[in-house]
Amino acid sequence: MASLACSGIWLQSKLEEIACYVSAMAVATMMTITVLEVLARSLFKVSVPGSYEYVSLMFVYLIYLGLGFSQRRDAHITVGILYDHIPRSAQKVVQVIYLLVACLFFAALTWTSAVSAWNAYAMGDTVLGIIEVKTWWARAGIPVGLGLFSLRFLIQLINLIAHDVLLEEAAVGETALQAPVKDEKVK
Repeated sequence: MASLACSGIWLQSKLEEIACYVSAMAVATMMTITVLEVLARSLFKVSVPGSYEYVSLMFVYLIYLGLGFSQRRDAHITVGILYDHIPRSAQKVVQVIYLLVACLFFAALTWTSAVSAWNAYAMGDTVLGIIEVKTWWARAGIPVGLGLFSLRFLIQLINLIAHDVLLEEAAVGETALQAPVKDEKVK
């Protein structure tokens, strides 16, 4: 059972990393489309049909696909004015409540956004513009990102309860695993 859990956590981490790469590709694609649009307007006085629609729909990937990875690294903005000064046992209680509520909330959002994406696909929903741009492919990124986010909260909750590891401690361990080891030689 432990190896199954380790495999699940490894798979979750890999999926979060893949989602980050997809998010980065979306940024690169958005930048390319925008540059082509600017060049077409300035050089040829024409607009690239659908460029605004595609760029605006790709923001979904930029926003949602990196959530789980950022949560794993504890990279979201936090304000620890009170939290940093309470005892570790109280920090653990706060985090258990936070992780449980966040997991349930984002699981519910995952479900509703998946239903919305499916309905957009079934209806053939499009964005109004010069060309017909389907929206389902962008809407499908929302439940994927939120699902990874919700699963990350669940993994962190289990890790906190089973191993007594706070989020900030797990993030330090995560970044330490990712940091390259340098062999420094003293002359």
